Amino acid sequence: MDPFSEAAVRGAYDAVADDYARTFGDDLERLPLDRELLDAAADDAPRGWVLEAGCGPAPAARHLAGRAAPVVGLDVSAAILAVARARCPGLQVLEGNLRQLPLRDACCGLVVAMYCLHNLARRDVPRALEEIHRVLVGAGVLLVSTHLGTGDVVVEEFLGHRVPAVGGALYERDEILELVTAAGFAVEREEHRDPLAHEHPTERIYVVLRAA
Repeated sequence: MDPFSEAAVRGAYDAVADDYARTFGDDLERLPLDRELLDAAADDAPRGWVLEAGCGPAPAARHLAGRAAPVVGLDVSAAILAVARARCPGLQVLEGNLRQLPLRDACCGLVVAMYCLHNLARRDVPRALEEIHRVLVGAGVLLVSTHLGTGDVVVEEFLGHRVPAVGGALYERDEILELVTAAGFAVEREEHRDPLAHEHPTERIYVVLRAA
């Protein structure tokens, strides 16, 4: 099985959903940069839905809950969406993937794509970014975060569980910036941080983008 296929990613996150939420679900409490970026992006976004793409246990949706815009969580894993609903009551969720978003054109003011692009094969990232651009309103905001590095990582054990071989793509800074600008986004802000002790040991990049 392709480690970047939807089936591989779904199988891995279905297997670890509860442990993933326990391990990473509350990380925003110790990540002031992430909270500040989410707040600034939400304040600066035009009217429309907020989509947390590849939401996992929906930390961004939980943080942004109660604002005027409705928040939607999207993930390929039904098990982790169930965890997201339990952690964020009232959250609207969609089971789907970034290659073909189950949303109409120009319905979102903000898309949050934090730590989800790495589970796509590199060849699929341009398509995913085109889909995000499609669902954003004019001058909509995209917040991307991902792992810096080179090459791909493939694992068959995750949080103590045997999982289908699942991949994670690492990106060099210039590579990710070229991808987002090629998809029609203008870079408005860039930040970096080191990993927390329990995270994968890679530097993180955050990019705030505006749909041109």
